[in-house]
Amino acid sequence: MAYISLVALFLTVTNFVPVSAIGFAPLLLCIWRFYGRSYPEFIAPLVAFSAYVVLSTLLYDPASFLTFDFYRRDGNFFISYAPMLAGCLYAHRWDLNKLLRFFFIFAVLVNVPSYALFVGEVGPLAMLQHSGGSFGSYFVALNAAGGFLAMLFCLGVACYMHQRSKLILVLLAFNALMLFSTYSRGSLLGIVAVLPYLLFGRKPWVLLGMMAGIIACSIGIALYNLSPTVDYMGYPFNMHNADAKVANLDIRYEWLWPRAFTYFRQSPLFGVGFGSFDDDIASLISYFGLVAQPVGVIIKHSDSHAHNSYLSFLAELGLVGLSLFMIFIWQLIRWAANGAADALKEGRHNYVAYLSIELSSVCLLVMSFSEHRLTSPSNVLILSLTVSLLLASRVPDMSAVRASAPVPRPRATPGRNLRKT
Repeated sequence: MAYISLVALFLTVTNFVPVSAIGFAPLLLCIWRFYGRSYPEFIAPLVAFSAYVVLSTLLYDPASFLTFDFYRRDGNFFISYAPMLAGCLYAHRWDLNKLLRFFFIFAVLVNVPSYALFVGEVGPLAMLQHSGGSFGSYFVALNAAGGFLAMLFCLGVACYMHQRSKLILVLLAFNALMLFSTYSRGSLLGIVAVLPYLLFGRKPWVLLGMMAGIIACSIGIALYNLSPTVDYMGYPFNMHNADAKVANLDIRYEWLWPRAFTYFRQSPLFGVGFGSFDDDIASLISYFGLVAQPVGVIIKHSDSHAHNSYLSFLAELGLVGLSLFMIFIWQLIRWAANGAADALKEGRHNYVAYLSIELSSVCLLVMSFSEHRLTSPSNVLILSLTVSLLLASRVPDMSAVRASAPVPRPRATPGRNLRKT
């Protein structure tokens, strides 16, 4: 089972062929192993959120579970986070510090030929001149490439903090250069946000303030651009700009974010329904202004979303859904931070895994301000599979090993057994 997660991790470098999604396989093969075990605190809110998503989907459109496009788009949450639960079902004794260091080196080097070809064709600064000159690596979308490279950068920082190395430093520079060439502004913002988090000593109050600030800013911008004359429940909109990057921002702030907030305002407790944001909804039946039931729905499993994970959760899952997820991500980061601190005291075993989970989770939170990154497999799987391998890691008890080891007999020395004469 461990090799399934290992193969999936190394194949996160591309989504042209999405083999990295196989990280959930242990759930299908060893589901009974969940019983009778203890788990970290973050598992409980993750399971609760997953159950809530399942229930919301069953009430909104149960047929979605039988549709392949649902798992590719609206329901990609299951693909992204199932490996975390799978990590509870198998075990290994690999040295994750060495394994993740090797993965980082591999992932950067495997992108070098693609980046060299990109630079040779369009130049390293082409993305500043036109939107079509951005580096996409081995990913279908530029934001997918940017998100992966940002998460990979966090892993590289963890490797460097574990063991200072000129090789890792050079690869981090290449990683940063490739990330900049994607011109994924949300991904760059995520990396920039990780730096003050490190400088302030990775304190809980810094994390809490960051989480609250992102959500408040998302809602504030949506409210500022909300217009009483626009029918946000209708789907067509008209917005054009010669600069595609500027047009993307206009679409987010002036249409998608106010639309998501309108969904949330219709059904603030439980949302309109998981996967509903890109669908055509004829009308809503409101119950006391707290819960709404959609009527006349035309299901569309498309790539359209609110381009903001927090507003997407509020629109589709309401306050209950967003609260459950934020409790999960808070506990995940604190578990990783405490694990990294303990690892420093105990020989640094699994230190890279704990620290990379902590830093990449913070990066993911910030990146999700401008995209729906919290459920995107290209962004989340590198984190999710690292968590899976860490949960499955079994550290040998060295004191027990020493106690059970046979006591060596003292070697004979010249003259020790000679009788005195």
